[in-house]
Amino acid sequence: MREINHRSKNLLAVVQSIARNSARGGSPATFAEDLSQRLRGLSASQDLLIESQWKAVSLANLVKSQLSHLSEPMASRISIQGQTILISPSAAQGIGMALHELATNALKYGALSNENGLVDISWNVTRADGVDEFCMHWRERCGPTVNPPTQSGFGRTVIERMVAHAVGGRVTMDYAKDGFSWSLTAPQSNVSSDGRL
Repeated sequence: MREINHRSKNLLAVVQSIARNSARGGSPATFAEDLSQRLRGLSASQDLLIESQWKAVSLANLVKSQLSHLSEPMASRISIQGQTILISPSAAQGIGMALHELATNALKYGALSNENGLVDISWNVTRADGVDEFCMHWRERCGPTVNPPTQSGFGRTVIERMVAHAVGGRVTMDYAKDGFSWSLTAPQSNVSSDGRL
């Protein structure tokens, strides 16, 4: 019961943060929809964590759960490729929220906002200086010409700072004219459920 209480409090703190930040800087007209979509994404991650008894989540399943709201024609424009890896609950929550925001941005402004755009999602683990490093990439192509944002909202906070904090990693973003790209790099031990694949 203590463990359930602890997890419930953590989840409510995340929901409170999402609600507060969704309201900040946004219009009242879109607040309810933005909040609802973000909670739906959080719920998809929670479902996977509950199924796994809060131990580990398949990264491939997490990616698919965050894209499950897309229609079949649109989902077929997304390529998913990566090693089999089980990630920790905290990594699943942070990466899940980032994937939800990336998909939302692609639908509104990026590669999924036209009929030809494509998204490539990939991840791998490489060894550098004796340390296993996790790398995840989101790359958009064949979409509208990319213009760097002039304002920074809660979505940017999620895909940049929150996910990096969740895994003790770093995020890089590139607003190249031919397609937005996002990369997350972190020590593998901070991402996987047991420090291994």
